[in-house]
Amino acid sequence: MSEPIPLFPVTPIDPVRFAAEQHRQFTGMRLHIGRSGVAHRVSWVPWMNSLTLPAPACHQGWSGLGAGGEVTPTHQPVSCRKCLRLGGEPDDPDQRTLFALPGEEQS
Repeated sequence: MSEPIPLFPVTPIDPVRFAAEQHRQFTGMRLHIGRSGVAHRVSWVPWMNSLTLPAPACHQGWSGLGAGGEVTPTHQPVSCRKCLRLGGEPDDPDQRTLFALPGEEQS
C-alpha cells in the first residue's frame, strides 16, 4: 500500500516548546479572539501532559489552539464584561448592553 499524498505540508510541533512560547507571549497580557476588539483576561487551561495554554477567563468560545493566530496577546485593558465581573472590577462603560434585562432600562 502506498503512502497518501499530503495536501498540505505538516510541520511537527513540540508540545513543550509550543506551551512555553504561549506562556512567554501571554503572561501578564490580555488576549483577543480572532479580529475582535474585545480584550479578555487570560486564564490557563489544561492541554496535555500537564501543559497549559492561554484561554479567555470568561470561557468565551473559540476554536483552535492558538497556533494559527486564533488568539493574540494585547496590552489593552480588559474590556469583556464577564472577565471584568470575574475579576471584581466595574463594567467597562464603553461596552454597550446587548439587551435590557427584566426591570432594567437599556442605555
